[in-house]
Amino acid sequence: MTVINTNIKALYTQGALKISQRESRVAMQQLSSGKRINSAKDDAAGLAIAARMTQNIQSLNQSVRNAGDAIVFIQTAEGATNDITTMLQRMSELAVQAANATYSPEQRGYLDQEFQQLKQEIVRIADTHEWNGFPILNGKAGTPVGVPISTTSPRAPVAAGGTAVGLQESDLAIDIPIGDTDADGLPNYQSTAIPASTADGVSNDYADSSDPAASAIAIAAAINSKTAETGVTATANPAIITASKTTVDPDKSIQTTLYVNGEAIDLNLTKGQTAVERRQYVIDAINAKTLTHGVKAGDPGTGGLSLSTVDGRNLSVWYDKNEVSASDMGLAMDTATTSNPPGVTGIATGSLGGVGAVGASTVYGTVTMTSNSAFTLKAGEATVANPNPLDHLTNIDPITKIEQGLGFKPGPVTPQNIGRLSFQVGPSPDQVITIDMADYGKDGNITGGLTRDTAQANVATVASANDVIQKVNVALDAVATSRSTMGAVMNRLQHVVDNLTNVSMNEEASRSQIEDADYAAASTELARTQIMQQAATAVLAQANTDMQTVMKLLQ
Repeated sequence: MTVINTNIKALYTQGALKISQRESRVAMQQLSSGKRINSAKDDAAGLAIAARMTQNIQSLNQSVRNAGDAIVFIQTAEGATNDITTMLQRMSELAVQAANATYSPEQRGYLDQEFQQLKQEIVRIADTHEWNGFPILNGKAGTPVGVPISTTSPRAPVAAGGTAVGLQESDLAIDIPIGDTDADGLPNYQSTAIPASTADGVSNDYADSSDPAASAIAIAAAINSKTAETGVTATANPAIITASKTTVDPDKSIQTTLYVNGEAIDLNLTKGQTAVERRQYVIDAINAKTLTHGVKAGDPGTGGLSLSTVDGRNLSVWYDKNEVSASDMGLAMDTATTSNPPGVTGIATGSLGGVGAVGASTVYGTVTMTSNSAFTLKAGEATVANPNPLDHLTNIDPITKIEQGLGFKPGPVTPQNIGRLSFQVGPSPDQVITIDMADYGKDGNITGGLTRDTAQANVATVASANDVIQKVNVALDAVATSRSTMGAVMNRLQHVVDNLTNVSMNEEASRSQIEDADYAAASTELARTQIMQQAATAVLAQANTDMQTVMKLLQ
């Protein structure tokens, strides 16, 4: 059909021209920007992936700068500790010189003048050595770190038939300093009484010497109930015993039952076992029921087994002495073994065995207290519920009732001044490297033994000079340890820089595959579309003139 209103040829050509123009525009955009993806319509998924990669690359590059800043930071601190080392060496030299009998007291006084000036300079450096406006050697840089303070000596085991020692209300109190000092120069304190300890819910009550209310868990819980007021956190440590002897009778097999916190452990001890095999057999038998009795067995290499509670509950172990000896089970202990709590001379035997054994002693876990601030432990004040605190601790000198009866050493506890610095070395929140900056000042644990008190650290006499020689050696070892830690962290950070640089480079290469334009392909596409546009334009011109043939039909 011959028509003039609709030029089909021209429409086809116009459509092809539009397509080629659009493709040419995309190619030109890629060539001019250098990117394959210039908007979401170019590649929606690729755009999202590339944007996330860009964020990660920028974070990696910033982490590289962070690590570099951290290296310079630690170098600044280490440079000051180098000067402190030099001064300590000079102080040692002065002490050795003053200890010589060829000097008079007056001449030693001259030596002491230089010695005291060096002490003051160490303190001054610790208080004033700064990075970016804040001191870095007085233990206050970064986040304060609570140094765990063990306020317990090993608690003596309660012998068979003995009475366990728990906390009664107001037996123990914790004082924390508040506000300014009084007119008499003494600091003000806020005193908080610790409530009575209650049964922990996991310690055994089969052995008559085991009191669940006196366990490390129970006492720690009582202390932690007042953490909001005192800032002191208590942690229950496992009760531990270590045996030192295993014997195997080559002519005798034994079938017996060992009771661990009241749980029966059936043992078949064969005469063909070696000592090592015997220990492993008993270990496996005990550990098979750890979830029930809460005790883990191991072989510490001392000749016997080690037993420890998993959480600080009481530890009571017994057996029928008429059937077997402790050494047959790898549980015989040397009384001189220092790793055992005082008084533990062997695994106690039960007169009847099993539940209700009256011959079993109990080992109690210790308690560690932690605080970011100084605090003082003392006996509590009398209350209606407990009119005579600590009186239930019989046969113990009143002055040492807290220490001997409860295992807590009374008196002030001053945590070390330590600041923890966290260096962000990755794009994720947990990708950090930390270093603890100790206090080099007069109250710190690095040089405090020399700088805390002039009367205790001088070279004015032979005796004090000899004492200083020892203190300087201790201080030099502490400084060397601190400096080695700084050096190790700096080396680690250098590896971090190298690794992050490599990761960033590879991720940029991956991103390039997604969003960067391929100039060879884009330029080829531009040439193709330009030729197609020229061809389409020429064909469109022909299609427009082709309709003129209709005029011949009208002539």
